[in-house]
Amino acid sequence: MSSTANNNRLYLFGLVAIVTLYLTSHLWNLLGLPVFADEAIYIRWSQLIIDDWRRYLFFPLNDGKTPFFMWLLVPFQFVFSDQLYAARFVSVLIGLGQIGAIVWVVRLFGGSRTARILAAIFVAILPFWFFHHRMALIDATLTLFLTVSLASLLEVVTRSFTFNFSSTWQLKKIIRTALYEPWLFVAGGFFGLALWTKVPAVLFAPTLLVFAFLPVRKTVLERSLLLAQASMAVVIGVVLFLLLKSQPVFSQLFSRGNDFLFPWREVMLGGMWRQTMINIPTYTVYFLQYLTPAAIALIGVGLFFGKVKKKIFLLVLSALAFILPIALFGKVVYPRYFVPAILPLTIAASLALAELLQFSRNTQVLLQKRVFAAVASVLLLANTITSSLLFIFPVVLTPDTTPFVPADVTQYLTEWSSGHGLKETISLMRDKTKEGNTLAVATEGFFGTLPDGLLLYLHNRDVSQLMVQGIGQPVFGIPEEFITQAAQYDTTWLVVNSHRMKMETTNFKLVAEFCRPYNAPCLQVWELL
Repeated sequence: MSSTANNNRLYLFGLVAIVTLYLTSHLWNLLGLPVFADEAIYIRWSQLIIDDWRRYLFFPLNDGKTPFFMWLLVPFQFVFSDQLYAARFVSVLIGLGQIGAIVWVVRLFGGSRTARILAAIFVAILPFWFFHHRMALIDATLTLFLTVSLASLLEVVTRSFTFNFSSTWQLKKIIRTALYEPWLFVAGGFFGLALWTKVPAVLFAPTLLVFAFLPVRKTVLERSLLLAQASMAVVIGVVLFLLLKSQPVFSQLFSRGNDFLFPWREVMLGGMWRQTMINIPTYTVYFLQYLTPAAIALIGVGLFFGKVKKKIFLLVLSALAFILPIALFGKVVYPRYFVPAILPLTIAASLALAELLQFSRNTQVLLQKRVFAAVASVLLLANTITSSLLFIFPVVLTPDTTPFVPADVTQYLTEWSSGHGLKETISLMRDKTKEGNTLAVATEGFFGTLPDGLLLYLHNRDVSQLMVQGIGQPVFGIPEEFITQAAQYDTTWLVVNSHRMKMETTNFKLVAEFCRPYNAPCLQVWELL
């Protein structure tokens, strides 16, 4: 058997092993972390679409969200009995697609099979990827669509071509042919899907334009054509996005912008940038923690080493093009907002490590340099794997001890947005109604962790003996309207977070209490006597 055949088999075996590792680690204890507020919202929207699609198909627009991710959740709600598992399983599949997509992109970057295998491993284990491929959040899906859009564009711009024309007619023919490339329509289509998934996809447009500069030794006219092709992909995506204007609530898509972003005039003209840029060290920690220090070091090495310098420079530039607007204008910035930026950074790290490994095997290089490159490669790869495992094992074994950055500890573990106690509360509610009792449940909030975190578990189930209704937060009292409705039920409960409970509880009975880690507030179930 030839060495080429052996190499092919080894490459395919490596990819199969990575996929097996990915599925095993990502499906293991998938429900270990309780439902997060945004997950609860997205799942409930998908369930409302199931109940009345004519009314709710574009309902997410009302809350400033494009609807495609919620549409993806819909069919899986019929497949699994646990609605949260169904939604998170979608993200696991998205991650599987991401492995294939990043291998595709690295190949188009001229990456060796070693680089492709490394990129696939990084997607499978790096904390940024690992966590978001186990959560029913939008950002991983957004990143996959952007990856496919980028790969499709690279199918065009990385082709070898030169202008060879002797008349204006020939030039027009070349341009027309170039702009009717099928891959451009695929690139634009997936960019449009990304915009239909989450509006910040628009921040990836500069990245698509940046890679018009990937091919080297192009004339001004040739470079202009590459830019025109990239621009066409962006325009197609924007046109697809604007189809949403057919919906009456399209204007609502931008209604919540001020909740998350400072107005550009305030930032650029009012000097607010001095305050927002102070947070850059915090955002840097996000990448060091979730991308691992070794992967960041690899990118740094790649900027000054070997044949991949220009490619890594463009990749870093494209990542910064996505990161800086969020850092500059962001009022509330969480790590998940940066997930699309880890795509070019992951590619850069894999190309750099593959280059180091190739350098260590180059017999024309001095032995000392080869040994240094080999040792550096092994240490950096080992550190990346070790740092990733120190994140992965807590996630799958003891989710409450996951080494999140402080912002994510608050989101997923200690604040109202964490769904600790919700499944246990659902069990209590079911046990109560099984006894033949009717039960009215008031919850803090109107949507989000409560009451959506409870309602999602009740979809398509018999709730004739049960009513769940949000009454807002903090809870200073029970609305008269709810009291009137609850009078028809045998028992009335209030589900509330302890730090949002502002009522006198002398006449209430504490049914159960489920406390979050790190002595954080507890979810309480009170019976109103």
